[in-house]
Amino acid sequence: MAQPLAQHDINKTPLAITDKDQFVSHINEEHQDELAMFINAFTKKSMREYEIATIKEIYSDGILLEVITPTTDNNTASTLQAKSPVSGHIFAAASAVTSQHFIHFTSPISDSVALQEQYITLLQKSASQLGKRTIKLQEQRFTVMNGYYASPNLYRLVVTAPASTPLNHPGYAYLFELDSDGLLAPNNESVDNISADNESVNQDKPLQRYYTLRKAWQDSDSGAVQAWIDVYVHGDTPGGNWARALTRDMQIKSVREYPEKTEHLSEGQCLLICDETSLPTVANLLENWQNPLSPLVIAITNDPEDVSYLHTLKLSDQLRQDACFLQNNLLPIVNTPKTDLAAQIVMLLQTQLTTMPRKIDKVWGALEAADIKSLRPKLKASLGLSRQDMVIKVYWRVQ
Repeated sequence: MAQPLAQHDINKTPLAITDKDQFVSHINEEHQDELAMFINAFTKKSMREYEIATIKEIYSDGILLEVITPTTDNNTASTLQAKSPVSGHIFAAASAVTSQHFIHFTSPISDSVALQEQYITLLQKSASQLGKRTIKLQEQRFTVMNGYYASPNLYRLVVTAPASTPLNHPGYAYLFELDSDGLLAPNNESVDNISADNESVNQDKPLQRYYTLRKAWQDSDSGAVQAWIDVYVHGDTPGGNWARALTRDMQIKSVREYPEKTEHLSEGQCLLICDETSLPTVANLLENWQNPLSPLVIAITNDPEDVSYLHTLKLSDQLRQDACFLQNNLLPIVNTPKTDLAAQIVMLLQTQLTTMPRKIDKVWGALEAADIKSLRPKLKASLGLSRQDMVIKVYWRVQ
C-alpha cells in the first residue's frame, strides 16, 4: 500500500509495478550508503553520519527520498532513543526531524526492469560526481584455465581475465551468466550482494550469479591478467554445478561488475565477519592488509574444515609481523540449523573483547540476508558505530 504523498507531490501517482515493495525494502535495508550518495550528489543537502536516507515512494519520473535527522534537546540531562523505522538504527536523541527530496530519473519508467536500469544510472551519475567507484554495466569475457578445490567446499576457477581487471581491490565482483544446458537444478541458492540486482530466475533471461575475485595478478611471462574465482559448492545448486562443469578453454561471460566498499578499513581496530560466500573477500583483504592494527576475523562455515581456506594464505607483510595472528585473531563459528548466528557472533565478540580488551572502530561483513537483518541492530547497539564505519552486506539469500 502506497504511503501518503508529500505536500509538494500531492498530484503525483505512485508507480504501480510488480516487486516495487520488495525493491524499496531491499534498498532501504541494505543500501542506505547509495541513497546518501544521491542526496549528496543531487541536492543541496550534505548527509551527516548519523542521518538515515530511505526511499519514501517511487514515481514514473523519480524517487522521493526521506532523510531522518535525530536531534538532541540540550536543555535536558537525559535523551530519548530515535529509531529508523526501516533500518533499525538507534540514536540517542530527544526527537527526530525529517526532510524530503525528489530525485529525478533520466527518463520515465513503467516497469521493474526500467526501475533497475534507472537506479543504476543514478548510482553511476552520483558516483562520478562524487569521485567514487561504483557499478559498471559492461560485458567481460574470462577463459577457464583450470579448476580445483581450494578447501573441502570452495571450488577454485583459474581464469584469464580482461586487461581492465583491478589487481588490488578486495571483493571486486562480477555478475556471471550461468549456462543453462543441463547444468541447472531446483535449489535454494541465490546471491544478492549488489543493489538494484536482477538475479531472480526469469524464463526470458539467463540465470546470473555474482562472484568476487579471490585475487588477480599479471602473469610475468605472458603479461596477461589471471585470476581466481572461488565458488562455494554445497549440494545440487546452479553455482556449484556451473563451476564444476567448466573445463579448460571454455569462456564465461559477465555482464556487470561492482567494487566492494572496504576503504574504511585502512585505519583503526577492524572486525571482519564472513561465511563461505564472503571468505574470498576476507582472504584478499588479509593478503593486502596495510592497517597497522591486526583485524579480528569471525569466520562462519558449515563445514569446520573450510576454515583451512584462511590458513593457506600468504598474509600481508603487516600481518606476518604478528606471529600469533591466526591463533589469536581468527575466531571460527560452525553453523548448524539450530545456530542463532547473530547471537553467536555477538557473544563470541564480547568474549574475545573481554579476554583481549580493545575498541572496535570499523566493521566489514557479508552474510545471508536474514542473518544480516538480525545482526545489524545487535552490532549497532553493541559497538555504536556510524553507517560509514559499519559496513555489513547481504551476499546471498535463502529463497
